[in-house]
Amino acid sequence: MDTLISLLNQVGPQHWLVLGLILLIAEMASGTTYLLWPAVAAFATALLAWLAPTGWAVELIVFALLIIVLTYFGHPIVRRWRNEGAASGLNERSTTLIGVRGVVQNFANGVGSVKVQDTVWRATSDEALDAGQAVEVAAVDGVTLKVKRV
Repeated sequence: MDTLISLLNQVGPQHWLVLGLILLIAEMASGTTYLLWPAVAAFATALLAWLAPTGWAVELIVFALLIIVLTYFGHPIVRRWRNEGAASGLNERSTTLIGVRGVVQNFANGVGSVKVQDTVWRATSDEALDAGQAVEVAAVDGVTLKVKRV
């Protein structure tokens, strides 16, 4: 037990810095953001140990509290940023079609096909549409476009 206590007494800012770097590298490999908060907590604890050297027990308590606080407040912020990025339409071609104009190829009973840019899409509309008529994409539901007259 004395060996463990003497080992813990030797923990300094450089050890917290190395722990933070290891956690940050593991975070970059996983990409989950769950290891980001312990990494930031380790860096903050290293800063605390460098500016105001305290015992290992205080540093460990600060590290644990920072992990809890940073995870509680930081994870929802990152999740919101990710969701905003997903809403931009990146890698979702169909959502980029909203507002784009196309031409009706055939339409009957509210369902038909519309050529938008270089692709023919299945389309629905609440309005009666004729072949050759110009339409605008109002919404996208899977692979079906909701169109309206221009």
